Amino acid sequence: MGRIKRYRTALSRHHRSKGHGIHSPFAFNFVRFVLREKSPYYCYEDMGLLRQVVVHSLKNVKNHPRVIAMKDLKMIFRIANFFNPSNILQIDSCYGLTAASLLNVSPLSRIWLYDPHIGDYPIAAQVLAPYLDRVECYNELEVAVGDFNGAIKKVACPFIVVNSIPHSMDLEPLKRIFGSMLSRECVLVIRNIDRSDSVKILWKYLKTEMTHGQSFTNEKTAVIVSKKKLNSEHFFLWF
Repeated sequence: MGRIKRYRTALSRHHRSKGHGIHSPFAFNFVRFVLREKSPYYCYEDMGLLRQVVVHSLKNVKNHPRVIAMKDLKMIFRIANFFNPSNILQIDSCYGLTAASLLNVSPLSRIWLYDPHIGDYPIAAQVLAPYLDRVECYNELEVAVGDFNGAIKKVACPFIVVNSIPHSMDLEPLKRIFGSMLSRECVLVIRNIDRSDSVKILWKYLKTEMTHGQSFTNEKTAVIVSKKKLNSEHFFLWF
């Protein structure tokens, strides 16, 4: 969505983001007390300091990938805190910041991380150092997904975070992999929809593939909660 159109829809998105017109109890609670939650959490300060370390390390690096905003880092934590997943599949490391945020939820959680470019930024290793016993890193998508599926079996609800799509050739496999997960139950957090054509294509494809569950988006980030007990609904919000 372009910036002008986003401004034109700002009032209606802001109105619904306060819970007005949302009849689903799950959606109401998720919007009000997760996406729009304003209260501080115990780890926000540490996450902020860690992000500052990353920003400082990239000070003299040209054309580096964008560092996740603190607002979004907090939101990633709140979403994970709400669902409390034991096993997480993450696409792209974002310098390890999103993984650190996710792993702060529980000392028992683990991440399967696909990022073939993680070695290009040594700061990621520093960020992930305290969590290395709970992070499996991969430079091949199919291997990462295979190991993740093997760990969660078929009885679990997969929790997935997509920061970006590292290679253009990853798009079609991701559509196939995540599309099949939607037929079960899963939670997907998809970031940078407004910054990446590949991510936007993935988001639009998955939205059309949903037969049950709910999606929440501000056209920058989208959250898909594919639960069979939830009727298919899509919420366009301000968060």
